[in-house]
Amino acid sequence: MAAIAATPRTLRASTMRQREQSVRKIQKKQPQKLNKKSQSKGLAPNTAPNRSGRVSPRKRKLAADGLPATQGRPPANLTPSKTSSATLHEDMSPDRPKRRRVGKPPTSTHDSAMAARASATTTSTAHNGHTNMVSNLASGIKAVQDEQELEAKCYVDEYVIPDVAGVFDAAWPISVTDRLCAAEYATTIHQRLEQFITPTVKPPAQAARGRVRSGRNVRRHCSQAAKALLRGSSTECGTQPAGTEAQLKDYSLLRRWVSLDSRLDGSDSMAAGAKEEICLWASAFIGFVADQLEVVATPKSHSAKPRRLIALNQLESAAAAANVDGCSCIDVAIATEVDSTSQVSESQIDGPCFKNAALSIGVKRFPSEQNRAYWQLAQRTHTLHSTQINRRFAWGLTVCGTHVRACLFGNDDILTSEVMDVATESGRKQFVTLLVNWAMCESQRLGYDSTIRYNGETGQWEIDVWDDESRVTHTYIHERTLFDTSSQFGRRTRCFIASAKENSGEQPVQKVLIKDAWAPTEFPGSEVVRDELSNLRTIRDKLGADDVLAGTYSHLEAGGVVQQMQTKQRTADDTTVSIFADIDSAVLEDVPDRIYRRVATTPVGEQLKSVRSVDELIVVVSDVMAAHTAIVRRCGILHRDLSTNNIMFCRDDDGMIRGLLIDFDNAVLQSDLHNEQRPDQIGTFPYMSIGNLEQSSVKRTALDDWESLIYILCWLGTIGINREDQTNVEIRSDLTICHWHDGSATNIAKAKRRTLQHSDLFGNEILACFAHPLLYANLARLILELRSQLFYNERLSSLAQGCIDFDPMYSSIRNAELRTHYLDCNIDTTVVDPFARRAEFADAIVDDLLRVVQKYRKAALERIKDAQISE
Repeated sequence: MAAIAATPRTLRASTMRQREQSVRKIQKKQPQKLNKKSQSKGLAPNTAPNRSGRVSPRKRKLAADGLPATQGRPPANLTPSKTSSATLHEDMSPDRPKRRRVGKPPTSTHDSAMAARASATTTSTAHNGHTNMVSNLASGIKAVQDEQELEAKCYVDEYVIPDVAGVFDAAWPISVTDRLCAAEYATTIHQRLEQFITPTVKPPAQAARGRVRSGRNVRRHCSQAAKALLRGSSTECGTQPAGTEAQLKDYSLLRRWVSLDSRLDGSDSMAAGAKEEICLWASAFIGFVADQLEVVATPKSHSAKPRRLIALNQLESAAAAANVDGCSCIDVAIATEVDSTSQVSESQIDGPCFKNAALSIGVKRFPSEQNRAYWQLAQRTHTLHSTQINRRFAWGLTVCGTHVRACLFGNDDILTSEVMDVATESGRKQFVTLLVNWAMCESQRLGYDSTIRYNGETGQWEIDVWDDESRVTHTYIHERTLFDTSSQFGRRTRCFIASAKENSGEQPVQKVLIKDAWAPTEFPGSEVVRDELSNLRTIRDKLGADDVLAGTYSHLEAGGVVQQMQTKQRTADDTTVSIFADIDSAVLEDVPDRIYRRVATTPVGEQLKSVRSVDELIVVVSDVMAAHTAIVRRCGILHRDLSTNNIMFCRDDDGMIRGLLIDFDNAVLQSDLHNEQRPDQIGTFPYMSIGNLEQSSVKRTALDDWESLIYILCWLGTIGINREDQTNVEIRSDLTICHWHDGSATNIAKAKRRTLQHSDLFGNEILACFAHPLLYANLARLILELRSQLFYNERLSSLAQGCIDFDPMYSSIRNAELRTHYLDCNIDTTVVDPFARRAEFADAIVDDLLRVVQKYRKAALERIKDAQISE
């Protein structure tokens, strides 16, 4: 019998059997040594290493959990610990991932998981600095995002008015002809959409065998029928739309969106589409309506050409996404294209992109996330207001699963429509009608300003300023935006630097400061609550002939209510009443009415942080307070809002500067202040006076604005007076002056009282923390003298000094003191509030304060001239 040749497989098996027998013999002879080795590795006594001398990670894990080290898997009744497959690998310890060869990518899912775990568990021994830097950057970005989301949430909680039926009507075209055309187009497009979603054409029978097509052939035929419907082919669909041929696209995504169950919630995450898918579905819906509108919209007399709605999607348009201005990106937006001959450009200068979109869309997966969609949309809409110069108000959409809502962002509220459920035919019809109305309506109905337009020939923005007195429109060329609106609600004040358009070229171009804001009124048709335009006219008429004060305050050139274009032949005052004219007045009962006003003033100043030295800063504040005093005494107007933004300066050709006081938005007639039982809280929060913060019953005087000046100078001394100094200063949160800026009004007032009460405390905690104590020495001396004259004036008794109420137990001593020459000797001693006693002698104290700043101004001018001579 022939011998059977040994194959490599049989040899390998025999060799393994021999090794196993040898291992058993060794285990019988030396059981204690193996147990000791196991114990030295931190294992249970009955846990032995494998043949290679290493301990299996599975055995090590089981031993750590107190489980028996069986040969197979753990018993079924035991719940394994949450350990990844990489941790249970045979030849690696649980604390160290398996190494992959350098330069070779992962070759399998297991290798990918190993690489991911290795990246996640790598210690920061070699890259500790880089890791900390990335961590700090991520935490900083996260903090900004959290702050923005919190701000948007507060907006929504305070301003959202849900389920307003008239929101859809606010999008109707103003023109009756355009309105009728829009209704006709919307009906036709809705019918086409329903036919496309559910094709009524049956598959033809096969001629050879007489059988009906099934499966993939049916789907293919339905798709061809839908495409034929888009083309308007009459062979299968029976409809022939008039107009140009629409773009041929595959809109199968629409079927997926409208087939979703509108009742899905967060537990049905598998049934609902991903957020990215919903973005694509919404974009496909908008694109379908836009394409069909080009087909059905026929040229008609006296009707406007529809603008094309363009859906911008982050997943599809990288170029559009790159033009986002803001910390958070927009998921989906709708941009528009208009005819190049249109008088009003809708920000289509750089082509359709996110920063000049007509409206934003907040997308979430489920209807239960509606509030989060509102928060997201509020952030996106704020971006539109801050980047678009010709924006009055804004529309928005929220898409939560199949639920679509239109949002109208006003100055004091967010009006939201009823739900448009695209899973139902009625919801789809409403959505189609809304999109068609947006394509057909006038640009001012979309929230654009017809008085701010882009001139394509010159490549410049033009701004119209209507003057109520002369009944003439002045046109200016926009040069740059000085202040942008910090909020999409409220007054929404903005400032632009512009030049006169009608300049002949023979004279120097006159620059003006254009400011527009939505001023509130008490009721429709009434005057605004705080009439800045009236105040500027009063100041111009009474101080215009004073050459000494020329250039130190805002001089009115033109101003009035913005005249918004209603039709081609008619304009009207731009008010929130006209914007919400189609909405039930009962819904807006608690919403204040506002008037859109715009003024042009001269001169145009520079921001305070552009001063070159402390001496220039002293000159600026001295000029500003001289103008402030003249306006109070000769015009009877109190500014009430001194801040770093409202104090500016102008520089002459010879290099000399003068201060400029602007922004009389919060100014009020002093005669009106005496009629108030409790003055309102007005101004910029960090610079408000103590009485303003506490809303005390003490009447407001010029002393409140002088107190604000002290806070402004202290803050500039701490952070640096100009851009160069501010870049090299780091503000610590533990500084006392930070308590003047953060917290509630009551806490800020307490912090200011405590610090200003004692001179040592004020010097050590405020003046000693200046950015450059030596360079800012003159500024510190000026602040000390202003504090002394304001809070500790020697012409007043001790009852009128300090920041804390006087203790009545010392009244006998003060009674004898008041019989002397003090100014407040005739005021009853029961008045222990020093602010109330000082308010009675505001004019005398202001004279002392003016003498202080004028003395320092004179010395500062001498130092400036000496510096110019030496240069």
